Amino acid sequence: MSEQPERVEGQQPPSSDTTPVPSERSRRIKDFWQLHIPLIVVVGFCTFATIVEYRRAQEGVDRAWVYTFQWPIIGAFAFIVWNRYRKHGSITKSISRYFRDRAARFEAEASAAEASGSEADSPAEPIDPDELAWREHVRELRRNDPAGGPPGA
Repeated sequence: MSEQPERVEGQQPPSSDTTPVPSERSRRIKDFWQLHIPLIVVVGFCTFATIVEYRRAQEGVDRAWVYTFQWPIIGAFAFIVWNRYRKHGSITKSISRYFRDRAARFEAEASAAEASGSEADSPAEPIDPDELAWREHVRELRRNDPAGGPPGA
C-alpha cells in the first residue's frame, strides 16, 4: 500500500509545471559580459594609462604627475561601481528602494500622527510677538499695495 503525503491546509502541493525562471547560469553569463569584462577592460586601460603617464612624468612633463594619480583613482571608482552593481543589480534600483522605503516610513508616521489627532505639536497661531508684528506689517503692505498692479491704480 502506497502512502500519500498528508496535505497541510493552506499549503500548495509541489508543482510540476515548468515556469521559466531565470537560471543562475544565464545570470552569471550576463554578469560576465556586462560587469566583469568591462571592469577588466577599464582597470587594464587605467593601469596602462598610469604607466604611460608615469613614464612621461619621469621624462620631465610636470603635468603628467597629475594624470599619474588620476588614472588609478578612475580605476578605483570603476571598481566601486562594479561592486555596487554586483551587489544590488543597479545603482538606481538601490537608491530608489531606499527612498521608497523612507517615503513609506514618513507616510506611516504622518498618518499615525493624524490618527492620534495631536495638534499640540503645531500651534495654529504663533505666540512670538515679533512674528505677530511681522505678519501685521506684511498684511498692511498688501492692503496698501495689492498684488497685480501698480499702487493707487
